[in-house]
Formats: sequence, structure tokens, C-alpha cells
Amino acid sequence: MKYLARPTWLIFVLTGLTTPALSAEMTGKEVFEHYCSYCHGAADGPGTMQLRRTRGKDQALLTQRMDLRSDYVEYVVRHGLRSMPPFVPSDLTDARLKALAAFLAK
Repeated sequence: MKYLARPTWLIFVLTGLTTPALSAEMTGKEVFEHYCSYCHGAADGPGTMQLRRTRGKDQALLTQRMDLRSDYVEYVVRHGLRSMPPFVPSDLTDARLKALAAFLAK
């Protein structure tokens, strides 16, 4: 059984079947939940707390903001800001970034 598991795993990797949700295009909300929610999804997330300290309570939760522009979201995600790391295209595709920016810009 041990030897069967390795070839089966290899087949899944080579055919791209290991992460079906990530191989398909995602909505902006799905992108946010997958890539951003750990830091920005809750009031006690590190990204939310950083925004509360630097921007104020009303601008802390990204999903509740009404002042975000899609070009600003794209820039910050690609280049990072303060303690937020940049997300390069190999980590977050341009299509997913555009979906995320549209979701946050409302």
C-alpha cells in the first residue's frame, strides 16, 4: 500500500488535481477569503489591527470600506505596505488580483 500511494500522489501532482479550487478562476470574495482573510478578515487580524492603529477604526476592516479604489488595492497587493508583504504574480495571478480589487472597491 505504501508504494501505491506515491504513484497515485504523483499522478495528481502531474495532472494538477491536487488543488481543484485553486486551478479554477475565483471570485473576488473567494480570493479575499483565500489570500487575505487571515490578516484582514476579522477585527483581531494583524492587518486589521495595523489599519486600526494607522487609519482609524472606521477604515480597519477592508470589506466594510467604501473608499478603496481598485488601482490602489492592486498597487498595495503587488508592492506591499508596511508589514504586509507583496504578492507577486506567481503567488496571486493578475486575474485574481483584478477580481480582488473589484471586490474591495465595490
